[in-house]
Amino acid sequence: MILRDGSEVLDSRFGLIKQDDLVATSLFAAAPPDGGIDLSKRELISKKRIKKFGDPLLNQEHWSACAGMTMTAALEHEPGIRTIGSEWGINFYFDAQDHDEFPGSERPGSSIKGYGTSMLAVCEEAKRRGLIKSWHRAYTIEEVIIGLGYYSCPLFGFTWTEGMADPDSKGLSHPTGKIIGGHAHLGTFVNLRDELIGGPNSWFEWNKVMHGFWVMKISDVENRMKRGGECIFIEKA
Repeated sequence: MILRDGSEVLDSRFGLIKQDDLVATSLFAAAPPDGGIDLSKRELISKKRIKKFGDPLLNQEHWSACAGMTMTAALEHEPGIRTIGSEWGINFYFDAQDHDEFPGSERPGSSIKGYGTSMLAVCEEAKRRGLIKSWHRAYTIEEVIIGLGYYSCPLFGFTWTEGMADPDSKGLSHPTGKIIGGHAHLGTFVNLRDELIGGPNSWFEWNKVMHGFWVMKISDVENRMKRGGECIFIEKA
């Protein structure tokens, strides 16, 4: 499949377009939401962020809507839990496509069919709607862990490989094998004892061992970050 920027992916679920964001500041430049000491001076802690109990995971179905679904999932999780749902997320994705810089749209009836959008586009769309005030970028694994513990759920955008899309017998994804494409997914927990980071994925009946979550070793998340991965923290309105 060819995305709207001309890049090729091997699966329609991988709809993340890589787009440089010259606006986002470092997470460590953000004001701490609890009014305490600077985020850069916080200790690393384990943390699990929640959503409304019983809500199903979002499902992007056949759409290349991973970036839109990831922003939707972030809005559904603490802080500021909302109940939104998959249909809202798909329509949010279409609206982000309408306002980004790439041609075409995946919206039904569009005169030019085009797939995917960027993390920058969904952040700008969320801000345009008044859902978020701003967003910040984590550049190191320390920022990722501290941000998840003290700020909000990170929106990840990674280059995914076969080993990530096909988890092992324990449900862990590994950055091994052939590159499949770019994918966006939310981070909702970090477990320092077991050295794991993970969160909900928007693929139906995927990774049943982890109940639909993607889970990776912290070192493998760091691997993806060092290879051009994005990690965005939003400040909700």
